[in-house]
This record gives sequence, C-alpha cells and structure tokens, in this order.
Amino acid sequence: MPVQKHSEQDTQNISKKQELIMNKTNLAQKIENETFAEWEYLATETARVFNLSQKEAERLYNCNTAKIIASIPFVAGCNEPERTAIAHLCIYEAEIKGFQKYYAHLPADDSDIFNRLKFISTFDGGNQAVIEHGMNMLAYIMIEGYNRSKEKDLPNGIYNPIANGNWNYKELKSKLKKKIDEFECPDLDRYFIPIKLEWG
Repeated sequence: MPVQKHSEQDTQNISKKQELIMNKTNLAQKIENETFAEWEYLATETARVFNLSQKEAERLYNCNTAKIIASIPFVAGCNEPERTAIAHLCIYEAEIKGFQKYYAHLPADDSDIFNRLKFISTFDGGNQAVIEHGMNMLAYIMIEGYNRSKEKDLPNGIYNPIANGNWNYKELKSKLKKKIDEFECPDLDRYFIPIKLEWG
C-alpha cells in the first residue's frame, strides 16, 4: 500500500487543527479547575477504591467520558449529586475493569441506543434537558467506540451492534449530532470539545 504524503498546506492545516484542539482543551481544563472542584475528590477516591495503578488513575482523571458522567447530576441540579456521581462512576469503572459476562452489549440492547446507558442514567430530580444533553453525549461516545472496534470485534466473537449490522452508524451519529447541537450547556460541552472539533 503506498504511503500517503501530505502537502505542506495539509501539514499546516493539521498543525493548526491540533493547536486549536489543544488550546480549547487547555481552556476547558482551566474552567474545570475553577468550577468542578468535586472532580479531584471523585477521581482520587474512585482510583483508590478500585485500586487503580498510577497509569489507570491518570487515565481516569483525564477521561472526558468519566467527567461527563460525574458532572451531569451536578450541572443538572439533581438531589444528592455527589452520591449519584459516585454510583455512576463506579458502574463505569467496573465495566472497564471487568464483569464483561454481564456488562457486554447483548442483542437485547439493540432496541434502544440508551439501553446500555440506563444504569448510569438514574437521577433524582434535576433539569431533564441538561440530563438528556449529557446522555446524548455519552451515547455518541459509545457508538464511536463501537465503530472504532467493529473490525476486531466481529472476528473475535464480540457482539457489536454496528459490526453485526443491527445499528446504522451514520444514521445514529447524524441524529445524535443534531440533538447535541440543538442544546448548549457549557459546563458539559467543555468535555466534548475534542470530539466536536472533528465534526468540521
């Protein structure tokens, strides 16, 4: 396969895009440090409870998906947001660390894109529009993950709704993008910046 060569202009465009992503991500980190002080404690305690290695703890601390999960109950103004954030983070981390026998995607989950997310979508009160916005972000991240792994999942016998043809990736992606674009919530949107910049 021939090696793809980038022109000088292409290289400059790529560099500018990377710089834009870095600048916006750094700005998001600065805002986070000022407005979501709970994240330091939530990430540290989750790492301790799950006995994460230093590398795993750093992965969690910098993970935008985990930050969205933890932020939703606070941003939406739910009752006892701390307890909700802890419960949802523990479910998220438990799925990463194991329990694939029960956490893996099953054909029964195909009927609704949010089936796989239902155990991290339980909230006591709160602004439903903000909650829906956050869950749309998580659904988008989920289908992108399925799309990235589809080539290796199928031959390895791992059920993947996109690889198995039961989910239309382009259609779901388009619907979720539209929903996410229709609502603004800076306290959640900042964690979605790197993904949104790829939309063009």
